[in-house]
Amino acid sequence: MHNSNNISLNILFPFKIILKNRHLLSQLVKRNIATRYKGSAFGILWSIIQPLTMLCVYTFVFSVVFKTRWGVDTEGSSGSFAIIMFCGMAMFNIFSESVNSSCGIIIANQNFVKKVIFPLEMLPLTQVLSSFILGMIWFLLLFLGIIFVFGNISFTMLLIPLVLIPLLMFTLGVSYFIASLGVYIRDIQYLIGVIIQILFFLTPIFYPLQAVPEKYRWALQINPLTILIEETRNLFIYGIFPNWSSLGISFLISIVVLYLGFFWFYKTQKGFSDVL
Repeated sequence: MHNSNNISLNILFPFKIILKNRHLLSQLVKRNIATRYKGSAFGILWSIIQPLTMLCVYTFVFSVVFKTRWGVDTEGSSGSFAIIMFCGMAMFNIFSESVNSSCGIIIANQNFVKKVIFPLEMLPLTQVLSSFILGMIWFLLLFLGIIFVFGNISFTMLLIPLVLIPLLMFTLGVSYFIASLGVYIRDIQYLIGVIIQILFFLTPIFYPLQAVPEKYRWALQINPLTILIEETRNLFIYGIFPNWSSLGISFLISIVVLYLGFFWFYKTQKGFSDVL
């Protein structure tokens, strides 16, 4: 653990720590992914079975039972609705998996807290990167689904890093906050579980943003995930360039959240050993 009195918190400090410990980070991510499904009968196949199962259930409930429609895009087509919905699910799943797994990451690795030379900042980052790597399976399924349902793909898919990078920064910033709070407030995992569920339905995953009445739309627009999910659909499904101003705002918000989360974690980690 670092001595926060001897290190100045400059703007490049988080990246210096990551660069310095990149080999350790790589080993931690590999170990985390390898042990996530260790002992299960289907192993890594669960990362495919889970999203496909969720997709089938949600498509049936919202498209067949509730007869939800996405305007002209999904008129009479459950397949189109499923693809548009799955696009939002893929993005949200990366965020929720990362945040949920960060709640108890420090407590689960108490032995590292006592080690002066171990960079604790790597633990939340390990969870987030692992979720992102496994989340790429969702995007692979999405890619195959688009080919199957729509019969073609758009070159705008190549711009997907413009959406994934702010998602990574925002998710990592939130995860740093949650990882730190999880040490001092043991019930945080239950609260986060409730918040994630609420956020799930306050994010335009099962419905278009335009379907929300104008007077309530602001509540969804202040959610950073809303812009990212909308722009992902533009790139992956509709084949149009993103709204550059909206994307710029997302980048700005994500950077601010990342730095606030990182420095909060960095400042509070010196007290971890006192409560563990």
